[in-house]
Amino acid sequence: MSLKDIEKNNIYPIVFIGSGISKRYLKNFPSWMELLEEFWKQVSSDDFYKYLGSLRNNLKDSFSDADDLNFAVNTRVATEIEKRYNKLYFDQEIPLKGLSSKEVYEKNLSPFKYAVAQRFKNYEIKDVYLKDDNREFKNFKSFLAKAKMIITTNYDTFIEDMLPEKPNIYIGQQGFFEDTTGWADLFKIHGSVTDTNSIVLNSSDYAQYDKNSILINAKIIASMIDAPILFLGYSLTDRNVTALLSSFSSQTHVENDYKRITVIQYSSNIHNLSEVMQNSTNGIKYASIETDNFEKIYEMIGKINEGLSPHEIMKFNTAIKKLIVTRGTTGALDAVLITPSDMDNVIDDIDMNRPIVAALGNDKNIYITPTPTDYIRDYILEKFDILPENALRFIARDRGRYPLLHHFYNCDLDKANLEDFEKDRIKQRLKYDFDLDKLKFSLNKSHKIKSTDFNSILKKHMKLSKELGVLVYNCDSFDFKDFDNYVKTKALPNFIEMYKERSQKNGNEKSAYRKLFVAWDILKFKKEK
Repeated sequence: MSLKDIEKNNIYPIVFIGSGISKRYLKNFPSWMELLEEFWKQVSSDDFYKYLGSLRNNLKDSFSDADDLNFAVNTRVATEIEKRYNKLYFDQEIPLKGLSSKEVYEKNLSPFKYAVAQRFKNYEIKDVYLKDDNREFKNFKSFLAKAKMIITTNYDTFIEDMLPEKPNIYIGQQGFFEDTTGWADLFKIHGSVTDTNSIVLNSSDYAQYDKNSILINAKIIASMIDAPILFLGYSLTDRNVTALLSSFSSQTHVENDYKRITVIQYSSNIHNLSEVMQNSTNGIKYASIETDNFEKIYEMIGKINEGLSPHEIMKFNTAIKKLIVTRGTTGALDAVLITPSDMDNVIDDIDMNRPIVAALGNDKNIYITPTPTDYIRDYILEKFDILPENALRFIARDRGRYPLLHHFYNCDLDKANLEDFEKDRIKQRLKYDFDLDKLKFSLNKSHKIKSTDFNSILKKHMKLSKELGVLVYNCDSFDFKDFDNYVKTKALPNFIEMYKERSQKNGNEKSAYRKLFVAWDILKFKKEK
């Protein structure tokens, strides 16, 4: 399935995330080989690559596949490093801060794995991605929030830290015996820094993983039947990924698997997203994209909206299951509106002596007309808790001037569940209200004072309506950060407070604020489109 098909079909994907993603965004993040070399130097003065070469030479006759041979070499090296590292620890030649010998003994910990966990526990995001204007990283976090399920072989906590709401986290085999919802789940199948013993690294770890892989694969495959599948930060030479997809292909017998599976691999200086069908060494078909334009990928997936986020769906599923289990037999019916914010405490909050009908939804997806201040606050602060279709309906039915471009870009107006007259009104507003030159032309003549110094305008202490008009007239000449900060921290609170007064005397100021918000909307979103 192509990325365009995923976006068009509006289906949350299952996402596999490998070490390539952490390496892209985190400082000094090592590859597997770099990690092994780093720890080898702590336990031996011998040449690391000579040791690898000797080991590979001894094993080469046992493996016909080069990838299998390299994997065997790496796991055996990890086993040897662990053996040497632990001996040095117990001989008191390698100290480990924060780890006592009592804890090692009582919890049966491997000092080596503890050290590996500490290596990945504290991470730093690369400076370029922390800049306010870095759209890729911002879209990356939105992309993660749209994943139905995330499966990763990474030990670090980077993925769960980037999610806006905490997912259900399952480490190793955790969760594979539980009746999970299949939504907003994060499976860390190679362990996590939060659980030293869970880390899969040496030969015996992988042997145990292989032994139990049927449980892991069955759990994940059950959720892969209907959802598109994306791989990031991987190649399909990863043995656990190929094993999972082989199981998927053999057990589901779905034709044209390549239309369901997309592998995105980094390739420098390739900005397009052209896809080609590939065949892996195991005969698995998949769509492959080589690109360095990750921002575009995140943006496309971030537009998917099934009405509720995967996290909200998980909460609904969990709550409804509890209601059904605890109240399987009922008498007369009461109606209760359950919103996502109710989910965590739904059982405690509802009188369980009464029968219940749950109306699934909230003011995001059950249409409730917002007040002008509710709408403006939601939009300017970029919360976007109001669904695009509902927002456009509100705008079409209110005569006031409102920012709307974000909602328009995230809604197919022709297919939206709106009346024809509502669609026509939206199109008219787009035509006349969102041309910056026309907006400036509509200003009072006395407001058309040219200036490129944002702060100098504020220092002149003009009449409010004039100050707002002058800001609109020059808005595209300012540093947008200054303009954006003014709109959010000063104009928005003043506008809301003005509406609370319910006075008819400040009509000019209200109109001026609306023009300011529309100008901000044009600069913020229209240029991005």
